[in-house]
Amino acid sequence: MIDRFGRPIEDLRVTLTHVCNFSCFFCHMEGEDSSQSLLSPEEISLVAKVGIEYGIRSVKLTGGEPTLRRDLVQIIKELKDKGIKEVSMTTNGVLLSTLAWKLKEAGLDRVNVSLHSLDKQLFKEITGVDALDKVIDGIKEAIKAGLRPLKLNFVLTKKNISQLDNIINFAIETGVDELHLIELHPVGLGKNTFEYHEKLESIEKILKEKADKIEIRSKHYRPRYHLNNLVIEVVKPYANPIFCAGCNRIRLTADGKLKTCLYRQDKEIDIIDILRGNFSLEEKIELIREAYEIAIAIREPNFKYRVENYASS
Repeated sequence: MIDRFGRPIEDLRVTLTHVCNFSCFFCHMEGEDSSQSLLSPEEISLVAKVGIEYGIRSVKLTGGEPTLRRDLVQIIKELKDKGIKEVSMTTNGVLLSTLAWKLKEAGLDRVNVSLHSLDKQLFKEITGVDALDKVIDGIKEAIKAGLRPLKLNFVLTKKNISQLDNIINFAIETGVDELHLIELHPVGLGKNTFEYHEKLESIEKILKEKADKIEIRSKHYRPRYHLNNLVIEVVKPYANPIFCAGCNRIRLTADGKLKTCLYRQDKEIDIIDILRGNFSLEEKIELIREAYEIAIAIREPNFKYRVENYASS
């Protein structure tokens, strides 16, 4: 289904929990208020199943830290059983070394692992946890398990910009498929730490000079630079109308809302009472359909081009 700005809905991003075993100083928290609520595997998969009717083909599991859900394997199985073509996950990677094979067997297709420094002290400063070695082990085990393409998420800030070359070299040497260079968001904790924001333009200029190939991904119109068998994708959502114009995502929050934009809390449809109300399955499906249609109808780019008309004097 296409929204009124001509954007298809293809991707459902699901917040499984707000609990996390890291405390990254810039965490955007998926644009959600902290909540102890947890949707069940059945509730998540039902929302995803109805979403297929409106164009949903992939589901991204996120948090918080999704590997802290003890029923994560069941959630993945439920989603695949309901017909979702691709199930992926964003994780800090600290538990991947023990979970990677189980998740792959359950049907997880790929992972994005957050890695913001290869310096142990700086890693601890950013995440609040002395766990760099465990994350690296998790990345290597995920690659062995076949969770591909394996992508690294690197949030660029004034604190860790010096780490970028090391991260790129690590990704190439380890066999990582893609590296996402992500701009700091003024959302969640990022609102209070946005002074660490670092623009990506100067880095993009270098990438353009070194890249073997340059392409534009349809999702968010993200630039992709091919460099020594590594794809480096630049993610610049802040004040970027081009990024918003290519958004194909809708979100399911941890407390049961269809959320239309990371930046917006005024364009959400609360469906928790539908999921947990005294309705038949057929009634729930019909009500969730109505919720999707409303969400798509009110969905709009957070950042838009504005053309001012000035009368000639």
